[in-house]
Amino acid sequence: MEGQFCYCGKVEKTTTSWTDSNPGRRFICCESYGKAGACGYFMWIDPPMCARSKVVIPGLIRSNGRLEAQLKRQNKMKQLLGLALITSWVLWFCVLAWVLLYK
Repeated sequence: MEGQFCYCGKVEKTTTSWTDSNPGRRFICCESYGKAGACGYFMWIDPPMCARSKVVIPGLIRSNGRLEAQLKRQNKMKQLLGLALITSWVLWFCVLAWVLLYK
């Protein structure tokens, strides 16, 4: 469907809706959709979702967002712990070298 034109002569674009009422549902629209001066060209590509999908999908999206945030925190903690481990090794090596050299 790409390459066709909307009412105002601009190339239409395919977009995905992430609203709670239409999560993940694709549509085509004017490239100025949502801005002042858009021609109002709009057409759904995907069929409507069942009521259960409209409840489940937004919850899964929120859950995924929480998991991604948790993963980001854990990766940061992993980096900090790795740095602490390397620092402790360097300090241990310095103490060992000092003890062996200045016995």
